[in-house]
Amino acid sequence: MQVYLQKHASSHAHHTVKIIWQRVGREVSIEYAVQKRDGSPWLSDPVYGSDWSKNWGLWNKDVVEAFLQLRSTPDDLNAPYLEIQVSPANQPFALIIREPRKVFHAPAVLDFKTEALVEGRGLKGTMTVTLPEELQGDLLYGGFFSCLSTEPREFYALEPNPEASPDFHRPELFISLDEQ
Repeated sequence: MQVYLQKHASSHAHHTVKIIWQRVGREVSIEYAVQKRDGSPWLSDPVYGSDWSKNWGLWNKDVVEAFLQLRSTPDDLNAPYLEIQVSPANQPFALIIREPRKVFHAPAVLDFKTEALVEGRGLKGTMTVTLPEELQGDLLYGGFFSCLSTEPREFYALEPNPEASPDFHRPELFISLDEQ
């Protein structure tokens, strides 16, 4: 399934973000392509490494993100979800969210692979993850996001929230990723 993310807020988008995803059982594969149309440099930081459990704050740089939630029913908004992200320097991050901004932890074990390749103004890559056993349910819901450096910083989402500030941690805005 393929989508283009929408820019949060009503001003002109300086970038395009395309996401293609597929689910097979508990494995989710995500391909992404980001095009920076304004020529701004890619923002990453060598302080972040290859260990997804130690890259707290990676979202303050350029990243592509996915929030993946297994639900027992479509209305199960309180189910925990997995947040995964990757930078242009192929630096990953992962977190289990039990209650947005309040209760979260790095998964103890996670089968998570990333690939990122920058070619000029373009960034292409993949994220492949096996959903951890801690996530229960048969229905996959979630969202795709991107935070990109521009002045001012731009945020992109599959389903942007209506408020002035972007807020990706909104399970009520997650869509069914099985039905697209």
